[in-house]
Amino acid sequence: MSVVPTNTVLEGVWHAWRNHRFAILLASLLSLLAVSPVLLSLGHAAPGLDIVTAFVALAAVISLGFEPHHRLFALLLGLPTAVLALGSHFLSGQIGFWTLTAAQAVAILFLFGAAALIVRSLFTSKVMMFDSILGAVCGYLFVGLGWAVGYTLLEGFQPGSFTFDAAPSTAGSQSLADRLIYYSFITLTTVGYGDVTPVAPAARTLAWLEAIAGQFYLAVIVAGLVSMIVSNKASSQ
Repeated sequence: MSVVPTNTVLEGVWHAWRNHRFAILLASLLSLLAVSPVLLSLGHAAPGLDIVTAFVALAAVISLGFEPHHRLFALLLGLPTAVLALGSHFLSGQIGFWTLTAAQAVAILFLFGAAALIVRSLFTSKVMMFDSILGAVCGYLFVGLGWAVGYTLLEGFQPGSFTFDAAPSTAGSQSLADRLIYYSFITLTTVGYGDVTPVAPAARTLAWLEAIAGQFYLAVIVAGLVSMIVSNKASSQ
């Protein structure tokens, strides 16, 4: 009975992860985003946006660590995002508030930067695979999460920037974060149910900017990737 060398096994795992990194990242993102509604439906307190952002950052750090400049970006912004977001829960008073504020500011830079790096890597890739399409979806989710963190940061500094039609099912920032994540993706897709309304000028500005960004992403970036895949298949025949 032959024994497979450990190095061979590790290399196989490494290559499998590299070839399916965006699929793994997408599964992690969807799982994290599904945690809040599932726990709320079961009557439990949902994790705050800062906790979700911390684990999203860790998942992104692992998936972006294959290229040197991606790895450097992930280490410089991804790890501080996770550390500050989780650390703010162990601090109280003004120190906890400003730690959370710093975590949110860094998270916005990280999420938008990660989306840009993913899109750039897809357009510069020599080979387009199904995993590339999943990478575009990951970038789209990063954009939505980045705006959700921005809305939360704005609401923290200017309470009442948003109005909600129905009373929250649970009290506290956890429910607010869950609603702002929902509002962010509804705005990104320009669905606009109207149950969450931006009333402050800054909130309205962020909302229409996100709507434009969402349409730009689908019309330019996703359409461009689909065109590249079609042209690559045509040239290979």
